[in-house]
Amino acid sequence: MEFQSELLRLVKGEILVDEPLNRHTSFAIGGPADFFVRPKTEQEMVAVLNLARTHGLPLMVIGRGTNLLVEDGGVRGVVLDLSKCCCRLEEWSGGVVVGAGVSVTELLDHCRRWEWAGLEFMAGIPGSVGGGIRVNAGAWDRSIGQFVRAVSGYDLSGQAVTLQSPQLHFQYRSVHLPGDLIITEVKLALTSQPSQIIQKRMEKFRRRRSHQPAGQRSAGCIFKNPPGTAAGKLIEESGCKGMQVNGAQVSAEHANFIINIGGATAADVKQLIEKVRRRVEDQFEVELQMEILVIGEE
Repeated sequence: MEFQSELLRLVKGEILVDEPLNRHTSFAIGGPADFFVRPKTEQEMVAVLNLARTHGLPLMVIGRGTNLLVEDGGVRGVVLDLSKCCCRLEEWSGGVVVGAGVSVTELLDHCRRWEWAGLEFMAGIPGSVGGGIRVNAGAWDRSIGQFVRAVSGYDLSGQAVTLQSPQLHFQYRSVHLPGDLIITEVKLALTSQPSQIIQKRMEKFRRRRSHQPAGQRSAGCIFKNPPGTAAGKLIEESGCKGMQVNGAQVSAEHANFIINIGGATAADVKQLIEKVRRRVEDQFEVELQMEILVIGEE
């Protein structure tokens, strides 16, 4: 109760207690967070970091809740949503500076209007910029890490940190970042091109995603692509399309998606993931690695 009262005193943004995280994830799956906090300002966010540390409570950022599976037991401690406090979007002489809480869709819309090109391949990718940096989001042999010049944020002690691109070591679906770094801002280097050209390229990449399940509850691609092939191809060829565990189902449109067709739990999804993994390994001797992040308690 002491933590909660101090939290109410320090934060003017939204504070929810025992908040079901299925309301905040694209999978619509997940148990409750002890505290779900959406600070209004970066200063409030730092205050929450310091308060959680003082009280010995774990703290986690979930962004827009995509690429994420929250366990049915929920998440202990504090879950942070940065969509209100890290929403800066400005130009610099070589591109844009964008807050971690800004959606990828909003970033691309501003890049098109400001005539900054390079990120069109991300059209149709859900989630926040901060989450995109964490997993080095991308498609078709391109990734956001190729355009990052600097990442700024705070460690769990509330200390400001800025890392330059040579320190980040972006690789396929990964980046070398301190585990406790909370990303607040990213500097992207882009090239100037007419908005009409940028728009056409964005539309082309959206069309290339037309085979992916749209408007369904999922966390995006479940598995990373193994070297030299596509996870979806292996899953489909092993006969897993349509495979189901209760409310969790391998998509009939794209085999590397698992969708929540109604009432799926995290346990259902994890059981289905293991079934798919075993089938692919038995048939192709390839061990699929998960692309999504699993958090919380069973």
